[in-house]
Amino acid sequence: MAALTLIAPFAHAGVAGAARARTARSGGAGTARSAHAERASFAPRIGLALGMLPDRAQQEIAAGAAIPVVYHGGPVMRDVTVHTVFWAPSGYRFDGPPSPGTLGYQALIEQFLTDVAAASGQGAAAQGPNVLSVLSQYGDRTGPGSTAISYDPASDSIVDTDPYPPAGEQCPSPSGVATCITDLELQRELDRVIGANPSQRGLSNLWVILLPPDVDTCTNVGSCASNAYAGYHSAFALGSGETVYAVIPDPLVEFTPPPGADPEGNPEAETTVDTLAHELVEAITDPLGTGWMDPNGFEVGDKCENGPQIGMPLGYAPDGSPYNQLIDGHAYLIQDMWSDARDGCVQGSSSAAPAPPLQTVSLRQFSASVSGSLGVAERLSVRVSLVRAGVTVAAATGRSRADGSWGPLVLRGARGVAHAVGDDRDILRIYYSGAPGAPPPDLIATGDGGDPFTASGFTGFSDLDHGYAIVSRAGVTEALVGPCTQTGVLTLRAGPLVASPTDLCQTESDAAVISLPRVGAATPLSLSSLDNRGVYLLAPHGTLVRLTIPLGEPGARPAAPNPHLPFAPTGFPVCTAFLRIAVVRCSGLVAGARYRLQRFRRTIARSRAGSAGVVRFSDPTLRGGEVLSLLNAGGRRLTSLHVARLRVSIVGTQTTVAAGVCQPGDYWGAPPPPPRPTAAVGVGLAGSGRICPTSGRARGLPDADIAQTDDFSGGQTVLQVPLIESTSPIQDETLYGPFIASAQSGLPGPRGTTAAGGVPISLAIEVASSGRVVFQAADVDTAAGVPVPGLRPGAYIGRWVLRDRNGDTRTLTTRFYEAR
Repeated sequence: MAALTLIAPFAHAGVAGAARARTARSGGAGTARSAHAERASFAPRIGLALGMLPDRAQQEIAAGAAIPVVYHGGPVMRDVTVHTVFWAPSGYRFDGPPSPGTLGYQALIEQFLTDVAAASGQGAAAQGPNVLSVLSQYGDRTGPGSTAISYDPASDSIVDTDPYPPAGEQCPSPSGVATCITDLELQRELDRVIGANPSQRGLSNLWVILLPPDVDTCTNVGSCASNAYAGYHSAFALGSGETVYAVIPDPLVEFTPPPGADPEGNPEAETTVDTLAHELVEAITDPLGTGWMDPNGFEVGDKCENGPQIGMPLGYAPDGSPYNQLIDGHAYLIQDMWSDARDGCVQGSSSAAPAPPLQTVSLRQFSASVSGSLGVAERLSVRVSLVRAGVTVAAATGRSRADGSWGPLVLRGARGVAHAVGDDRDILRIYYSGAPGAPPPDLIATGDGGDPFTASGFTGFSDLDHGYAIVSRAGVTEALVGPCTQTGVLTLRAGPLVASPTDLCQTESDAAVISLPRVGAATPLSLSSLDNRGVYLLAPHGTLVRLTIPLGEPGARPAAPNPHLPFAPTGFPVCTAFLRIAVVRCSGLVAGARYRLQRFRRTIARSRAGSAGVVRFSDPTLRGGEVLSLLNAGGRRLTSLHVARLRVSIVGTQTTVAAGVCQPGDYWGAPPPPPRPTAAVGVGLAGSGRICPTSGRARGLPDADIAQTDDFSGGQTVLQVPLIESTSPIQDETLYGPFIASAQSGLPGPRGTTAAGGVPISLAIEVASSGRVVFQAADVDTAAGVPVPGLRPGAYIGRWVLRDRNGDTRTLTTRFYEAR
């Protein structure tokens, strides 16, 4: 039984992707669609619908030109057999020849793929300007790319007459097309057509499903063939194995292709041929969304799709139509494809190279250990620096082994204190030396470099922390991970089980559902993402970085909702120490479950989590510099909070700390907010924030939020130094004889109330002219105050000093006068 249900995008218009939908255009199938006034900027991917070709009726200037595509750690396809499925039930048909001597829609597409297969056997040099020859330069870590493609219409082309799903189960076409098929329904039909034969699935088979002109298809609410795209590629696993596929709707569902770009004499089919070439190249170079793309998610075809970028004509057909490709003797007009070797769009390529030997760096959230590999067998010196707010707070040095691997190295700062990575604000710099031609330095931001929910940039630690759910019911445990595209190669570990959310990613929901063996209270859970996040000027090929996070307990309540997911996330444990009140508060836990707090492996408090998944422990001996561990009932250590050595002195109305100590190199202030969705790549938290100086002196730091983030857990140590709310005598008051000195401490509460009163406030009265102390009281924050005997006439200074149990002080100075 399913423990969790994803929100179906066609039943819930609020899921991610609907906001990126384009304005619908009206008109029936086979007629040109007129655009409404506003139109959203095109994104090359929506969830796992990858390499989207914009609708033909309104093309834009290609985005991302001059930015190279880089390898993201996943596989490419080799020795590919292409299969075509022309799905047209009774009452639907693909168009025949538009004029005598020309081929019909299906026949011309089959001719094109037959030509591509024939040319691919001749080698890149013999293909001339064939755009598919760029495939040879896009390999993976197992070797160079391959141009080998097989296709035989007799065995690889299928006419599918199975009925379409009932109207009540179809998607709403934004252009009013009567028949509209969802992506999931296309997947199920392909799965049925392919059957259980594993040899026809996997990374050596590409299935292309084509629809007739009076059928619309949607990947999400409002993102459809009639208003948003001309085609896309993706992958699914519905229980019979990984299946790579492409969806090519008929161009007539969005516009009428004009003559003049049809050297074979069939504008409709030749528009589809161009789309097919685009998706064929991209499916091979990026089958799972983890292959070759630029930081914006634009793949090899996307970067040259518009303009149009079709290169120089090789000649002209009898009707005057230009052509830029001669493939096995037939003329075609096909967009250029991106070539990293030429740093631009090309009609063909003779370059063949494996993926560059990228460095790999492995980071575990809240761990000080860093390891990696050079990508080649070489011995080099390695230095890793952890940079926060422009300051190097920790470093580690080592040397690679004979196979190029290095580490683990432990990052240490001042006085040998270890520092962990895991905050989205962290930056790592890795330097290699010791041999000519050593790799350039790696510059790695551990946070998001864009936003995975808008399919731009790459995911960071915070995105991983808030993008999963673990739920167990009746002996069944499921893990949901989302988004699962634009997040790198994902790996989930639950005890001995290792699963790939990337392979199980669902196109419509952009989430993966993974069945797990029963997860007990003590079962360790983790999620990792391997992605290229080190691209910059000196390292254009980038660096593969593996980020790994520990996961929370099944059913844990999240500290905050994530509205971008099609499921309700579960939480991860994090604790906060409040030094003033000696309380530890932990959130992201299972409601009603029991937990215990340990110090040096000794249990010091036990408590049960409330309905919000929050537990509270009182610890009268709480102090900075100690480590507190949170354990669940199964003995699993969920998190360990390193309480910061934090003490401050605040003077008057200053907005900065006058003096004090803090934890060197740790972030100062409130924790960063969750990343906000943005389509801008590189816009993240890296390098931001304030830190405690490496000297450990808090002077000059802002006192609005006196807190530090523990880099070993993401938890916080918080100080709230009460205010001196009132004094008697007040500023510039004139007194006559003996009086009562009093003061009140507190923190502002709701609706004008005051909380946290009763903190001792001492008073020293000095003669203003000499500074001589004439009266002292240890605590004037009492109900009756403290009587002060009559003073000599003159001006006096009152120094009021509040001191809490942590040793924090707040000093206020007032001036008053004795008139008698």
